[in-house]
Formats: sequence, structure tokens, C-alpha cells
Amino acid sequence: MTDADERLSPTPGYLALFRHPVASRLVTARGISELGDFVGLAALLLLAYDQTQSVLGPAAVYAARALPALLVATVFSGWLDVPARRTLLVWLSLAGAVLIAVPLVSPRPVPAIIAAGLLGAVRAAYSSVNVAVAAESVDAPLRLPLFGLSAFANQIGQVVGLLAGASITVALGPRVALLIDLVSFLLAAVVLAGLPTGQQRRRGPRPPATAGLRTIAGHPVLRGVALLTLATVVSGALPETLTPDLADGAWRPVVLASSALGGAVFVLVLGRGTWLGRLTGQVTVAAALAGALLLAALLVATHAPVWALACANALIGAGGGWLIGAQATFARLAPVERMGQVEATIVAANIVVAGCGIFLLGSAAALFGPAVAYLLAGVLLLVVVLLTRPDRLPADAGPQPTASPH
Repeated sequence: MTDADERLSPTPGYLALFRHPVASRLVTARGISELGDFVGLAALLLLAYDQTQSVLGPAAVYAARALPALLVATVFSGWLDVPARRTLLVWLSLAGAVLIAVPLVSPRPVPAIIAAGLLGAVRAAYSSVNVAVAAESVDAPLRLPLFGLSAFANQIGQVVGLLAGASITVALGPRVALLIDLVSFLLAAVVLAGLPTGQQRRRGPRPPATAGLRTIAGHPVLRGVALLTLATVVSGALPETLTPDLADGAWRPVVLASSALGGAVFVLVLGRGTWLGRLTGQVTVAAALAGALLLAALLVATHAPVWALACANALIGAGGGWLIGAQATFARLAPVERMGQVEATIVAANIVVAGCGIFLLGSAAALFGPAVAYLLAGVLLLVVVLLTRPDRLPADAGPQPTASPH
């Protein structure tokens, strides 16, 4: 079987990233930003809890991040491909510094929740434009290592950042952790300001908010990969959500972190090869993820040892790592001038589907037990794998021409 992406050149590995004038700055800024973001998030969560003495405080911080991010990725997505992308990345980093300064100056629940919400919007816009810059300025063989190392930075930043942010907040107060986050935004802005200006250009009239959706729906490969992506993110937070009900004592943090750790190792190892850049590799890993979810359901139903569940969660996290391949496929096949909006559309869809999915799976776990939640997630993903079969989509489906915004 021959895929369109079988023609991809071998990836040069991670060292080549740091010799590339654009990729090196993108991955460096991403690493700084991810670590600072999670340090700041830990501070906001603990600040909200300490001030309200209720889990509703941290829940409000998380909830506040979703709606503004969704608005940016839908209603305002047309603006993401209009200004010069380097300039937009720098300004988004500076906006993050300004927003995190609000709870830094006034460490109260309301400023923390407002800042968290607006930072969610900044994060969604930044991620979308970051991928657009990679699609525009980074050669195809380097994109998968770039997305892999960026995903690794996200996973490690989550583990280290939350731990460090919580520790700093408890020991020294939230202002110190928030200051670290502010400095990380400024450092990222400095790094991004050094991006080459050769391809900086304005991209004409602002397209309508639905242009990204129409681009994906009109491309057979992107449509299939998008459906598989949505079926994957449904269970993205399932291991962490079910951990408190399945593990306690010293095993709880191990089970809680196992999924992120599995994902970090997977993207670091597979991101430097070509396999995940191919549709067959992406489908294979998505099918393996469905198997890992079904395995977790079996382990929970049979009351297997907690260490076995931790291993299953690590496999689930690893399986979710195929999404860096999806990013590479989108960057290769979507029109470059619409890449920011296309990525924003996927971000918006992921936010909605992941939020609704984890609520429904959590409800199933509460009513019928955690094993049923794992089972439903695995069956859903397996059905979508069998229905979409993106590995059998047209081999010559390249980038589609950009339609008129009117």
C-alpha cells in the first residue's frame, strides 16, 4: 500500500532542529512557555482554592480557560492569518505577560479567574500561529521532530511545572510562581523576536470564521485525520480523571503521572523518525490506543494490581502521541495561507469534544464504574478507526486551493 506521504524524506533528527533558524526558536520558545505556563497554572489553582476554600475555585480556573479559547478558535479565527506571524507571536507572548501580571498584583480569586480565561485565549491563538509558522517556514522533514519535541516539552512542562509551581506557591506564596510565569512570557517574546523576517507578509482580507472548517471538510485526508483526532481527544484526560477513584496512597501520584510520562517518552522517541509522518503509522497507533483503553477496562474490571493500571495508563498516553503525526499531516496538506485558521478550528473542536467527552465518560464511570468509561472510550475510537480508514484515502490528495473568502 502506498500513501501520499510515503514520499516524505527521512527526518534529520532533533539536532537538525537547533541548526534551523526558525525551528530552533520555535522549539526553544515553546519549551520556555510550557514550563512557565504550568508553573503559573499551579499558582492560580492553589490561589483559587486557598481563597475560596472550595474545589469550585480551581474548577472555575479550568472552566474559565475554555470559553475564551473556543471563541478565539472560532469567531476570531479569521484574524490569525492576516498579520505577519512573527509579529503576532511576539505580541501574544507580551499579552500573556500583561495578563499574568493581574493576579500577580492582586492575588484574589476574581483576578485569577479572569486572567486564566484570557490566558486560555492567548494560548489557543499562540498554538495555532506557532503551527502556521512551522508550516510556512520549516521544511517538511523537520516538522515531525519539531512537533514531537514541542509535545515532549508540553508533557514534561506539565509534570515539572505543576510540581514546581505548587511547591513554590506553598513555600513562598503565589506571587513568586506567577512572577516566574511572567518572566517566561518575556523570554519567549525575546526568542520569537529573533525569527527571520524573510517570509513576513500580510495575507490579504480576513477570511470568514468558517473558512478553516470548510478547508478541512473539503479535503478527504484532512477530514479523515480530523475525525480520528476528535475520537482520540475524547479520552485524553480519562486516566487523570479516574485516578482518584482507582488509586490511593503512594500509588496515586504514580498512576496520575503515568499517562503524561508515557506520552512524553513516545513522542521523544517516535518524533525523530518518519513513521508517524505517514498515515499508516498514525492509524496504527490510534488503533493501538483503542487497544490500550480496552486493556485498561479489563484490568479495572478484574481488579488487577495498581502497577498494572499505571502501565496501561502509560500506554494510553503513548497512544495519544500519534497526534503529532496529525499535526504534521495538517501542516503538509492544508493551504499555508490558511494554516493558522485551520489549526485554530482543530483546537476549537478539540476543546468542545474533549470537554463534552470527559463529562460523559466521567458520568458513565460514576454510574457504572471506571471500567465502563475505559471500555466506551476504547470502543468509540476503534469504531472511528474502522470507519475513517485514512490509510486508504486518495494517494494523490495534496493541498487544496484556497477558496475565496467571499
